[in-house]
Amino acid sequence: MEKIVRDDIEDLIARIIDRDEDAFNDLYEATFSKIYSLALKITKDSSTSEEVVEDTYYQVWQEIYRYDFNKCPLFNWMLIICRSRAIDAVRKRNAVPEMVINYDWAIESTDLSADDKLQGKQESLAVVKALSEIKPLQRQLLHHVFYYGLSHQEISQLMNMPLGSVKSTINRAQKSLREKLKGEQF
Repeated sequence: MEKIVRDDIEDLIARIIDRDEDAFNDLYEATFSKIYSLALKITKDSSTSEEVVEDTYYQVWQEIYRYDFNKCPLFNWMLIICRSRAIDAVRKRNAVPEMVINYDWAIESTDLSADDKLQGKQESLAVVKALSEIKPLQRQLLHHVFYYGLSHQEISQLMNMPLGSVKSTINRAQKSLREKLKGEQF
């Protein structure tokens, strides 16, 4: 990034402001490895780092018109955004309260035999165990989807997270649960 001269950077910024995706891709290619490295250094988690990078570039795309070349170089501005997003992600990850899981719903029917109730209890415990093994943020988002019935958009607003991050976090959580429950007999 530092090899690009000021006129080229100003042209790149102008093109991105005009929503030129090729210009944005050029910026992405020139900066991705260092942006990701910073995110990983702060979050110490590759999955969270990927989300931070997504959020960083999303914010750059949305707010490039606010960038002031006279305050700092473009790359430094991007690093500031990344650092802020990474710190927010770590705080959010550490601040997510544990949700209380009531698994008795799976065996409420009185028409079930003792064996069916036992199997239902075992299945519920397997799900509870799998849920306890995923990341707290993933667990919280799944809770919002399946317990409260919130849409991705509603969760995005509630959690103050970009919609794409909500969707990708929920998808990763579901994939992780499927993997953890793969060997279970249901």
